[in-house]
Amino acid sequence: MEQNQSLNWQYVCRTDPGKVRELNEDSCLCEPELGLWVVADGMGGHSCGEVASHQAIESIKQECAAGKSVSEAIQQAHFDILKAAESGEGADGMGTTAVALKHNGSGFSMNWVGDSRGYLWQPKKKRLTQLTQDHSLVERLLSAGLISQEESKSHPQRHLITQCLGSKELKQVKVDTTRYQWEPEQVILLCSDGLTEELTEQDMITIFSAQSDLDITADRLLRMALNKGGQDNISIILLRSPIELPKGLKGLWYRLSLMARKLKIIK
Repeated sequence: MEQNQSLNWQYVCRTDPGKVRELNEDSCLCEPELGLWVVADGMGGHSCGEVASHQAIESIKQECAAGKSVSEAIQQAHFDILKAAESGEGADGMGTTAVALKHNGSGFSMNWVGDSRGYLWQPKKKRLTQLTQDHSLVERLLSAGLISQEESKSHPQRHLITQCLGSKELKQVKVDTTRYQWEPEQVILLCSDGLTEELTEQDMITIFSAQSDLDITADRLLRMALNKGGQDNISIILLRSPIELPKGLKGLWYRLSLMARKLKIIK
């Protein structure tokens, strides 16, 4: 586990080709100095997906380092992948999804394109919340009430996404964004769909609930995904909240303040 003492960053990263594919087309970025973490999933079946995912994280890193927003950086990554294919780097038709977390003072933003996901684990409540919404055909059908959650798990087109970085059909991609406040003890999970295709949310809750060590948790998530089939590349980033819970009376007051804010007793 790596740690940046100045901001108390604690995070781990795992990526694995899985048990079926020879090539790992996923790429991950962990840049605590920028407060930036990214998972990019090169498109299976597309030529040179690993080139597209690597280009995506490099573009996002460079643009954020230059002061651009993550949304702008992801948009630029889309353009850069198209340009790379045109110049013969990689291949025509390569693409990638991306999900990124960016630290912003007392909170963080989550930005994404495609079906790589971000989750929030709250250990006190034993609650796992999906923070992203897939850009996929199945998600559209779910939102329209045309299929049930259970039907979505076995839908024949569940792997069909509606947009990705590098898609020649899109002049621009629609980068979705959500923002949250950090709270003590939170853990963020960023992952490619190689994890979520194999594990149910209850599987993940069971693993998260077992203990708090990020290294052990990441290893258990990966091992279970492999044991359940490992049909795709699997990438995992776990990141703990940089906000530490005060001790003693300060800690009690902090908890009460959080509860009050949630109940809208105080602003």
